[in-house]
Order: sequence, then C-alpha cells, then structure tokens
Amino acid sequence: MAIFALDELKGKEVISSDAYLLGNVQDVRYDPVSWDILGLKVKSNKEISRIIGAGSSRSMIMVGPGDYGINDVILLRDNLEDSKDRISADNDNISSISFLSGKKVVTSDGLFVGTVSEILLEMEHWTVQSVKVKMDKGAFEPLGIKKGIFSKTASGIMVTHISAVTDNVSLYLSTDDLADVIILD
Repeated sequence: MAIFALDELKGKEVISSDAYLLGNVQDVRYDPVSWDILGLKVKSNKEISRIIGAGSSRSMIMVGPGDYGINDVILLRDNLEDSKDRISADNDNISSISFLSGKKVVTSDGLFVGTVSEILLEMEHWTVQSVKVKMDKGAFEPLGIKKGIFSKTASGIMVTHISAVTDNVSLYLSTDDLADVIILD
C-alpha cells in the first residue's frame, strides 16, 4: 500500500515514459462523497497543452488515476500518446483535497479537537485514506492525553470517520470513540 501525504505530492514533476514533462502537481482532485481521487491537478506547459489538446499555455491539466511510479517524480508507465485518455483540462468544479488543510475538526458531541495538518492519500487504489490533526490543548484532557512540552499530532482519523466537511470537519465519532482510535505522533 503506497501512502503519501498531500504535501509529498505537491510540486513533483509528472513525466511520461517517453520523457515528456507534463508539469508539476499543484493539488489533488477528489470526490467528497466516495473519497476517491479523481486525478492530479498539474500545471502544464505550452508544448504539452498543444500535444495533448487540453488546456493552453501555463494552464492546469488533470492527470487521472493510473499505475504510476512515485518517487522523486511521478512517472507515467505509458508514453504520452498512450496516456492521453487519462489527461484532460482541469476542472475547477471538481473538489481539491487541499480544501481540508487547516480546517477545524469537531467530534459529534462538539469537542474541538484541533486542525487538519496533513492529508494522507493511498495511491495504489487512488483514495483519500485519513487526516492528521494538530491537537488543540483544550482537547487533551477530554481525550485522556497528558500535556507535554511538545505539541501533539493525532493520526488514525480515517475518512470514514468524517460525517461532513463544511467550515469544519465534523466527525461521526464522539469524544470517547475518538479517544479509542487516535494515535499520537
């Protein structure tokens, strides 16, 4: 299972197997209902936009799901011609995952837990997996966490625990339920 933080993907170059640089990842597009990743939002260059027939000079394209090698760069396993069916002009009507960053996280019984500090993506199946939360000091005691010198970050909050995303990230979990699932980093 290949898990990547959103910030690990941002800025990575996307390159076809025949060495065309498609551009750099700016964000990740996803379905907020299913939590499936719909594609990578990539800032393309004029040459690529012309070749693939999507977008225009310095515009955004979306590179859809596929079996890509992800290391220092994101390498498409196909050449550019064979990858065209997964590349389209980007659509701002599709939700961006970075929308979650910095949002307040609240339990079902109203406890302010903290703010989303990291979003974890499972790239083998192209799904959003979980979020990490920078804990608010006021949540330590209700969650049974000892205060310390260092700020704490909690992982283990799966997207299946999220009931809604508006101005806040609302959880299905109560304070007691959350205390059972979080892991302090």
